[in-house]
Amino acid sequence: MYGSSARYLDSLSNHSVFIKLLAAFLIAAFFIEFVHQVTVHLDKAYDWKEKPLVRLLLQFALGVILPGIIDLFFLTVYQWYFGINTAQANPSAHSSFPLMALPVFIFNIYYLFYYHILRNQESETRKASNREILLIQQGTKTIPLPLQDIRYIYHQERINYLVTSNQTSYFLSETLDELERTLPAKDFFRINRKMIIHHQACLHFRSNGHGKLLLQLSPSFPDEVTVSQNKAGKFKEWIKS
Repeated sequence: MYGSSARYLDSLSNHSVFIKLLAAFLIAAFFIEFVHQVTVHLDKAYDWKEKPLVRLLLQFALGVILPGIIDLFFLTVYQWYFGINTAQANPSAHSSFPLMALPVFIFNIYYLFYYHILRNQESETRKASNREILLIQQGTKTIPLPLQDIRYIYHQERINYLVTSNQTSYFLSETLDELERTLPAKDFFRINRKMIIHHQACLHFRSNGHGKLLLQLSPSFPDEVTVSQNKAGKFKEWIKS
């Protein structure tokens, strides 16, 4: 109806209007997801802070120009299918393309602001985590232990032990399930039923067959440390994030 003399309220009595509205909605939803996927992949490979110029060029090319071309194709198919003709003496004055392309720019701007909001939240969380502590009960004493000093927690012979970066060992009354829920997931990962490690504890790892991973920890652990098969994929994603 844009650029025509049609009355919007009168057009609502026409069932085809709702079909066209649904088609327009699906096209808009497609571009929301398209720009989202482009932005997510570029965030992983070309961070705004690390490579701002390259990221700007790629974001414009893949997040604006490419969707604009696809948008123009969709618009052509849309108008052909519904028999819409917007040709006028001055087509650019009544073209629907600017209106359909505008959300693409809005989506890119939205994700840019969203990126900076997330980065600020991550920075605040990181600062807060540096101040976080775990209270450890040792007899009559309660020891406030900073989380960044913890290297791993393991279960052995019905007892849970905590090992710090300077190889100090403590007994814990909490279960591994309780600690897994309490400790920040970005820093700690439960590699199997009997051990939770801090990301700084992992010196290196390698395949151990059958989908398992063999870890070398620091401080060193006397027994073989493996990541179970069902957690190997998640562990690789966690250790590099």
